[in-house]
Amino acid sequence: MKSQAVWGVHERLAGAFDLPLLPEERFFRLLEFAGLGEVEARAMRLDAERLLDDAADWVRQAYDALARYPDTAKALGWETHVLESSLYLRRAFFSAWLARTIGVDTSKDFARYLHHAGRVHAGFGPEAREVPEEWVGMAFAFILGKFSEKVAPERLPLWGAYLKAQEGVMLRGQALAEDLKKGAVPVRFSVMGVARRHWKTPIDLRLEEATLLRLVEKVFAFAPELVDAALEPVPAAEEAGLWLEEVTRWRFKPGWTLLVEGRDARHLEGLKTPLAPGARVELLPPGR
Repeated sequence: MKSQAVWGVHERLAGAFDLPLLPEERFFRLLEFAGLGEVEARAMRLDAERLLDDAADWVRQAYDALARYPDTAKALGWETHVLESSLYLRRAFFSAWLARTIGVDTSKDFARYLHHAGRVHAGFGPEAREVPEEWVGMAFAFILGKFSEKVAPERLPLWGAYLKAQEGVMLRGQALAEDLKKGAVPVRFSVMGVARRHWKTPIDLRLEEATLLRLVEKVFAFAPELVDAALEPVPAAEEAGLWLEEVTRWRFKPGWTLLVEGRDARHLEGLKTPLAPGARVELLPPGR
């Protein structure tokens, strides 16, 4: 009988690969670069009461403007009339974001929320409608303009930097979602078994380079929920000029399996396995 250690090695899908920064890592770095720590956040929260006074009006004003402008109305499906059900959901989403912003949320959970908002703007939401990134930037500018009417002048630069850091995370999430649509080879990725609690719906994507590795890179960059579940970090070092720079690579945890057309990738070519147009790839957790 094999030992648990040997079995774990046997069960691991071999190969480490690169992924972009997780949303929270990107958010924390941007906040650090902007000089926004807990001291600054506490100072910004002194503006919360004044901001909350008008927050609901700002949400209404934002969507009134979107409904009046022909391009945004068309993108939202409001060419002839505003769909009340859609308006309610969008205003609720915007209100939740604004409340967390006024509270100066700098958490990992908020970073993931911003990343998800970017995916929704790329058409990966309930309505599958795309929002051009310049409109996202204008929404941040709209809110900063409203904040400028209420907050203490010495704190306005802090609010501007905080909103800019949020925008960076959101637009990155949108870009990673848009990347799923690039390439000539269509494939479908699904999550099976108990892992469906991390991601339920199939992901249809396209690949420029039709390999399992490229699919993994795209899907896990898009869905950090799956990174939490299926991957583990591999500390490494790379040459950067005259010194070594610490980097993080990723690999599958023991027991996680990728099936290509129903066949275990470990018995094909691993992450180098080529994918044909229309290929089905499935992620299975240990214990299924």
